[in-house]
Amino acid sequence: MKILQIGSQSWAEQVEQVPAGLDWYWTTIDNLIPYLEDLRAAAQATLPPTKEGQAPAKVRLHFDAVVLAEPVEEAALEPLMNLVEAYGLYLDEGISVAEGAPYGIFRRKRLRPLGVSGDAQTKIAFLELTHFGSQYGAKLKLADIDLSPHFQGQVSYDGQVAVHLQGDFGQDFQPLLTYRYNLSNFPVALEIWLEHFKISGNPEIKLEITPMRQGSIQDYLPSLFLEEKQLEEPHILPQDPDIGFYSISVWAKGQGELGFGPLHWRYSRLGMGRFVLGGERYSDAKKQEFIYYFNPGDLKPPLNVYFSGFRTAEGFEGYGIMKSLKGPFLLIGDPRLEGGGFYIGSSELEAKIRAVIQESLDYLGFDKKDLILSGLSMGTFGALYYAADFDPYAVVIGKPFTNIGDTVGAMKFKRPDEFETSADVLRNVTGGTDDRHLEELNQRFWDKFSQSAFEQTTFAIAYMENDDYDGQATSRLIAALADKGAHIYTKGYEGRHNDNSPAINKWFMRQYVQLLEDGYGRKNG
Repeated sequence: MKILQIGSQSWAEQVEQVPAGLDWYWTTIDNLIPYLEDLRAAAQATLPPTKEGQAPAKVRLHFDAVVLAEPVEEAALEPLMNLVEAYGLYLDEGISVAEGAPYGIFRRKRLRPLGVSGDAQTKIAFLELTHFGSQYGAKLKLADIDLSPHFQGQVSYDGQVAVHLQGDFGQDFQPLLTYRYNLSNFPVALEIWLEHFKISGNPEIKLEITPMRQGSIQDYLPSLFLEEKQLEEPHILPQDPDIGFYSISVWAKGQGELGFGPLHWRYSRLGMGRFVLGGERYSDAKKQEFIYYFNPGDLKPPLNVYFSGFRTAEGFEGYGIMKSLKGPFLLIGDPRLEGGGFYIGSSELEAKIRAVIQESLDYLGFDKKDLILSGLSMGTFGALYYAADFDPYAVVIGKPFTNIGDTVGAMKFKRPDEFETSADVLRNVTGGTDDRHLEELNQRFWDKFSQSAFEQTTFAIAYMENDDYDGQATSRLIAALADKGAHIYTKGYEGRHNDNSPAINKWFMRQYVQLLEDGYGRKNG
């Protein structure tokens, strides 16, 4: 981990020891350019000698964070433009700077407060805890819930969407359910998020978190109880080396019906971003979420939006490929169900996805024609579904979905015991599993997609010729777009849905690069 501090005095000189694994760099703003040149020269000197005729390897400086601990002029920071990622540029407490220029580093890197106050030791420890290099999240699942034997009410499971509990929960709070497997402690803080909702009556809940001492199987520390109001936002469990595991339980009282989904847990960046620095989340009334990350890039059009595919590990997908395009981009992920809920759900959740895309366009000052929506597999549904709201410049997709209801209907014969998440999507969106619900889910897409004329939109579609998930998606899209003004490019590959992902991915990127060059004169690579 590499941190650069710009200020009159190095914080590293004010502490007994900088944490192992953290390289601390310090300079004043007046000495910034010579300092960076010295760093490059030192790094270059460590490289092995090149063979005769070979060009010397290029040294690339990079900092995980840059902290401004003294007032600076924005223009003086321009040498750092390519040395730090977006959301990695911080302003120390008590330091003010002039408002950023339209295309300056403050706007491109989303300058923001450091997020912690105190002495140098506190700030360095905070940077170490929040700037780790990975992202991860997972779930304690419905199948891992053990209900209290004292609860005598009705219990029904809505697939992997939720468990419904109806009855008398008692006049006073008492244990209702517990997760069979404990939550491990990690070297970073954790965020936990419980999907839950009230269906009827007046029941109340609270969450019990019981730490277990590191190295013990029965030495429990005092429990922490979170009231309902505290469950409106993810709760952060600070990193604690004395804790080995957490036991998680739900208590309830009152009468009525409650619904519970999985309990999500993620590596926490202590308010500096969900999953990654600058990452955000949104949840609806049922506490179902989507996540998003906006990177302003070089502030030049278009905005590239990527909807993540199916992924059981929670977090963002596509950062590398979108960043390689060098422009502004927006990542959208769906951590619901087993590996994603296809970006459809409640009206409030869908409205927020539209708003996030529009807010990103507004930040950049772009029109909706300066927009490309894209995705692979599950992500194709999101790209196509929300394309109807924007009439974008282009839609780039690989292995498309349109009729998820057909995917569910064919599961028994084409894919027994495989991709059962599609059935959970059916339950989550329609509430049922009958033929009419299959058609309702299919029609949900087409009612939306047919709203737009797509008069100037280009559709680049790669598909598998023997796709066993939604084999007619491409032909349906071609038929639906035939009488509109859209431009359509398709490429088929032999095989089933997951038989040749590398070829699909390569075509996907080639089309992206070509669209950027043809429409905006952007050349990559």
